[in-house]
Amino acid sequence: MKNENEGQEDASFIPADLAIQAMRDSGYKNTAYALAELIDNSVQADAKNIEIMCIEEYIQLATRSRKRLSKIAVLDDGIGMDGIVLRKALQFGNGTRLNDRSGIGRFGMGLPNASISQAGRLDVWSWQNGPDNALHSFLDVQEIRDRKRKDVPVPERSAVPAEWRKRAISIGRSGTLVVWTKLTPDRLTWKGAKATLKNTGWLLGRIHRRFIDGGLLSIRLAGGEDNAFESGMVTINDPMYLTAAPTMPSPFNVEPMFEDVINEPISVEVDGKKYEVQTRYSVAKNKTLDLAGSVNRGDTAYGKDAANNIGVSVMREGRELMLDRSWTIQYDPRDRWWGCEVEFPAALDEIFGVTNNKQAATVFNELSGLDWKELADPGESMPDVIARLTEEGDPKGVLLFLSETIKKNLGQIRNTIKIQAKGTRKGEKRHVGGDPTEEANKRWKQRDETNPIPDGDTKPSTEDLDELSGDLTEDGRNEEDASEIVARVISGDLKVVFIDKTLGGSSELFTVVSRGPATEVVFNRRHPAFDMIFDTVSADDDLDQLSSSELQDRLLKAGQAVQLLFAAWARMEREDPPNQARYERVRESWGKLARDFLDPIDISGLD
Repeated sequence: MKNENEGQEDASFIPADLAIQAMRDSGYKNTAYALAELIDNSVQADAKNIEIMCIEEYIQLATRSRKRLSKIAVLDDGIGMDGIVLRKALQFGNGTRLNDRSGIGRFGMGLPNASISQAGRLDVWSWQNGPDNALHSFLDVQEIRDRKRKDVPVPERSAVPAEWRKRAISIGRSGTLVVWTKLTPDRLTWKGAKATLKNTGWLLGRIHRRFIDGGLLSIRLAGGEDNAFESGMVTINDPMYLTAAPTMPSPFNVEPMFEDVINEPISVEVDGKKYEVQTRYSVAKNKTLDLAGSVNRGDTAYGKDAANNIGVSVMREGRELMLDRSWTIQYDPRDRWWGCEVEFPAALDEIFGVTNNKQAATVFNELSGLDWKELADPGESMPDVIARLTEEGDPKGVLLFLSETIKKNLGQIRNTIKIQAKGTRKGEKRHVGGDPTEEANKRWKQRDETNPIPDGDTKPSTEDLDELSGDLTEDGRNEEDASEIVARVISGDLKVVFIDKTLGGSSELFTVVSRGPATEVVFNRRHPAFDMIFDTVSADDDLDQLSSSELQDRLLKAGQAVQLLFAAWARMEREDPPNQARYERVRESWGKLARDFLDPIDISGLD
């Protein structure tokens, strides 16, 4: 009897030639993150010394030759693998640690997935009795695509190649060498060795900082052409800034830039078992302000370093998964001056939503933008929401108290940073708030209660924020002040902003510009009234050097200018008799609003 399946094509659930392309595109953020996955494997194999080596070669382009990466290798002195383990390690979704929650490995995807995301071919040598006795196997993407190979090649005895022995500092009695070849520009983030190693070192210094700082791990970076092979060591990159780093500018190369302010363990219960999630918070020392002097501390070398490490550091088993910026306030410069670290055990992987490439904790990330009230049914309190979501198996219920605690603490820390910065300004006038801006916003919000403006509750668009930031820069605000204003607009705290700007001609005294829910009142620097009224006393003036008569003259000049402005309005009305009734209605409406805005003025809120 004829077999019904005879002659049919491959009916695998996931044909290997199609799956390999999907896996190549599975999502490593960049080459450095893919290499970090290989470092995890080495750490899990008890490696103490790791070397990342990049080899460049010249390639001929259309009109000239350029250096390009041709090979990347990761060498470690871990325990090595026998043939069975090596073959499993090259399978997707397999491995020896799939259910092992004791270390930073587990998912069985790291070595092959990370490698083919960057390279067309992966070769692995591993040994347990000297590099001459190594076992070798490989994956070749094109072979799998062409259906020439369906299984991982059986490991064969093959000594570690001489080209890597001569470039390495040392090769241990046991260890593993992973080599990426068939590199193409569309896969690699950086085309050269120098940029690849620099960015990889910066990332590894943060991800594996606990291991490096504790003396448990040493990572050497080496690369270039053979006649110009440069090398250096990975140093720690602590986003909490509680550890001095050699690469930081003095004095923070020998002392921490931040100080520890809060250490708060949070208990998390899953299936009747309790786990502890550690949260830590740090804040910049006052020294960061003192050393900056008259310069904005955000513009210093250490301020720029801090700007690259903004976010909540999510740690799993001593290894950073991600620096989660979703907990920060966009454009708020204060967020570079705090650190927050959340560390959880691997047993909570599903609760936190850890991805198999260990680049994210999706559930934790989602909670940053959620208020517990958005999850509540009518009449529910936060404990009610936690209990219901937990009962429904929703991991957000387990982490809700943790997320609300983080938000509360970050709010307090931001306020601390704001007060800290104010204490150093010694009366300096800043156009962030404090001056008439604060009083105008009080009145604006009061008016919203009875006469809300259209679209007043919408979120500002990216274009709105970019244009507002540009206007603030043109107004002369420094980066920190401009960023703080934009952050307050995003949060809804700031509704109206005063801007001094050079408009097209000298006839327009001011204009009103909508920036989403916010409003700019833009005064024209070219109008004669600008100098006479708005610049009566400049922020640059040293008032102690002005005599009482000089101050009196300036104030009289401003008062006269205001009277002349109203005379100009009156003249406009008289020249347009047909619209007299319309002017009267406008005067009355504007007068009522002016009364509400001006009476009574809270003098304590003004500079």
